[in-house]
Amino acid sequence: MTTTVWSDLTWQQHLPIYHETQNAPFIQELISGTLDSARFTFYIEQDALYLQSFTKLLKTMAHHIEEPLFKSYFHNFVHENMEQEKALHDFYLQKPLTDITPTKTCQAFINYNAELETLPIPLALAGMLPCFLVYQQLGLYIFEQHTRQGNPYLEWIDTYAGIEHSESVAKLSEMCDQYAADADLPTVSAMHQWYEKGCLFDQRFWNSCYKMRS
Repeated sequence: MTTTVWSDLTWQQHLPIYHETQNAPFIQELISGTLDSARFTFYIEQDALYLQSFTKLLKTMAHHIEEPLFKSYFHNFVHENMEQEKALHDFYLQKPLTDITPTKTCQAFINYNAELETLPIPLALAGMLPCFLVYQQLGLYIFEQHTRQGNPYLEWIDTYAGIEHSESVAKLSEMCDQYAADADLPTVSAMHQWYEKGCLFDQRFWNSCYKMRS
């Protein structure tokens, strides 16, 4: 008999949220290549602000986690995140970060990352997982469905369908599964709740970027 691990179970439980995100106008127009360039630029700018806080969260987790293998995972996450995102933003970003004002949604997402830094490790990992897993699944979905010819967003699409991101997702899922396996039922339940919060923040972020406002 095969036991379903925590990361698989929570993915299945929250599929409706993912499917709503998958069908968001921003995602669908990115696939077709019809997304207005102003909307994409707005997204890149807001994402750049968000990723500053996410990198800080990764560094905090690398410091807090004691298990050597998992600590090395997070050190790798920091390096991969910073290098990959810098390359994308150097390609697309048109203004310095100091000239960008976060939307209310982006600021709330930044505050969410700061809150994750204060949580017990199992809850923090669960709250971070959507930023890895949902992004990976969206990246694969977009790559599989996208119109290649004339699509101005190929650099972004190709990056987020990359093997490096899949490996990071597998590592963070492994960490969540191990902590969940050793946790009591209230902790496992709380892990599901923090994962759901992350999924909903991710969805709100896409929608706010499409609307180009909070």
